[in-house]
Amino acid sequence: MGQRFFLESSPTPDATTIVLDGQEAQHLIKVMRAKPGDVVELFDGTDMQWQAEVIDIRRNDATLKLLSSEVMSREPSITLTLGIALPKGDRQKWVIARLVELGVQCVVPMTTEYGVAQPVDKAIVRLRRQVIEASKQCGRNKLMEITTPQSFDQFIEQAEGQRWIAHPLSAPGASEYQPASSLQSTTGETAVAIGPEGGFSMNEVQQAEAQGWQPLELDSRILRIETAALAIASLVLLGK
Repeated sequence: MGQRFFLESSPTPDATTIVLDGQEAQHLIKVMRAKPGDVVELFDGTDMQWQAEVIDIRRNDATLKLLSSEVMSREPSITLTLGIALPKGDRQKWVIARLVELGVQCVVPMTTEYGVAQPVDKAIVRLRRQVIEASKQCGRNKLMEITTPQSFDQFIEQAEGQRWIAHPLSAPGASEYQPASSLQSTTGETAVAIGPEGGFSMNEVQQAEAQGWQPLELDSRILRIETAALAIASLVLLGK
């Protein structure tokens, strides 16, 4: 797998060349110092990928000759959606990149009672760009979705499939816990809600349970948001 670049617009079926511009062109030209004759890989956020040869480089864009195309899915068989009360600052970008690598299908930025980092439009744009960068690095062709922010109520009402809410044993509110090993037997669609640093409120946990969500305990220690997200994604997607 060579250097990979993301296409904002897919080539038409009969196209023989394509122009790469914007941030991806700058990466090709300024960072990778590409020259005519170099062969790279292109992807468009679906399961399509192309081998392409650089044939012309200009100041702000480059023309590439399409050599071949194929459908290549590197998606897991389980569809995992994580509702996350995102952490602060650069920790957001870090956890998003790791979740892309693990194969999470969708992240829903979630607002909760104790949440402190409120997801704003500019932050969501940056995180979606992080999805592209992580996909380029790990070889994933289909982009992980980051939805518009939802409230806790919206997320637990709309999520489908098997549904879990991560909640420490030491925190009040849950009536009955399921062990983390339960995640390894899940199939199809799975949704997990991961709370903020202050955890979910008692009302939120009880509300989720009333709607069929199962409280999930991740051992006796308190995990940071990103640690819980990675642990859950690994159990669901890599334990097969």
